Amino acid sequence: MERIFQLHLGRPLTVEVMQNILTKQTDLAFSPDITEILNRDSLQREEGITPIELQAFAIGLGSETPPELTPVMLLLLANFFTKNPITGYPQIVSRILEFYQFEVFPQVFSEGLYASPTAHLLLPVFGAGKVYYQGYLLKAADVHDIFSWQPIPWPDKLPRALTAASFLGVSNLIYSFIQFKKIIQFSQLLSARTIEKPDSEHFFSDQINHLETQLNSYLAHPEMQVKHLNGLVYQLIKLFTTFGEHVFENLSRQTAEFDFSYVLNNLIYVNIGHLHALLEVLSRENLFLFEGNFDTHAGPSTSFTNRLMLQPYLFLKNLEKIGAIFTLIQFTSASNSENELYETANLRATYRKQVIDVLQQANFDELIRKTIAFMYARVSSK
Repeated sequence: MERIFQLHLGRPLTVEVMQNILTKQTDLAFSPDITEILNRDSLQREEGITPIELQAFAIGLGSETPPELTPVMLLLLANFFTKNPITGYPQIVSRILEFYQFEVFPQVFSEGLYASPTAHLLLPVFGAGKVYYQGYLLKAADVHDIFSWQPIPWPDKLPRALTAASFLGVSNLIYSFIQFKKIIQFSQLLSARTIEKPDSEHFFSDQINHLETQLNSYLAHPEMQVKHLNGLVYQLIKLFTTFGEHVFENLSRQTAEFDFSYVLNNLIYVNIGHLHALLEVLSRENLFLFEGNFDTHAGPSTSFTNRLMLQPYLFLKNLEKIGAIFTLIQFTSASNSENELYETANLRATYRKQVIDVLQQANFDELIRKTIAFMYARVSSK
């Protein structure tokens, strides 16, 4: 694994590189293309849009985008300006990376015109709009003052491709895919013989590799695959749904012969029948969402809201709960006899120490949240 990834015109981002950057296993550096800087005439050949035209798209509404997606959007934005150089682009890319490094996250809304999230994402780089810094929502200009950053002048023209790029959609897709790989890894680590039979293991491995290849192709040439993005969203959602159904079917067979309850810290009474019923509800909810009628061939001009682009994140949150319930059932003494616990004994002990034993006045929802955190903490970042 390389420790430093140089972001420049000839090096496309990949899913693996982005995952390593997000988990701080790889540092991100910027290497501007000197040839492009010297040949300034080449930077203005393509038709662009004015900053005023871009700012007119800053009419986002609805809820704010999930905070986990903003760092991914910043990486994609920096990569975009590296691949679409304009006059002054080294300063723009450097400022975006400073935002990422110091966790200055633009306020971006989940709905609006197709280019609305992009406008809200980019405006703070030039000192306009609002950002989150250390948990506070501040004016971007004030944060520039905090860091003593020199203001970056607006270029005369911005790449027109900005209005077609879906940084929100792609970040949602990349983040959800990375987290899904971790959920798959955890399920295999937890109970390989229970949920991952050879056929299913190969199925999910093959599907993940196939989708990752397509995602890398998209990241290399996003301007050529605007409509293809919707197809990638659809594939990931289908994969989420298939895995959720697979978990439910396997645990249905596993728990059919058991009927027991247990109490966590004398506070939370858990019945396996209730857990199984909740798992069924979550699985059906995924299936219901998946079978919803959305057009996988729709282009950006037809999209007022970005609900389709946010679908993978919504499915991921559902899938995390399914994984948490799967964990709870696996760690009960009734569903794991002592002679079957050698594979999960250490995990079980760690779980009880890190999660159950720290519960004081917790409710079931908090237990699920802690279990989800435990799931991700027990797998490697790759």
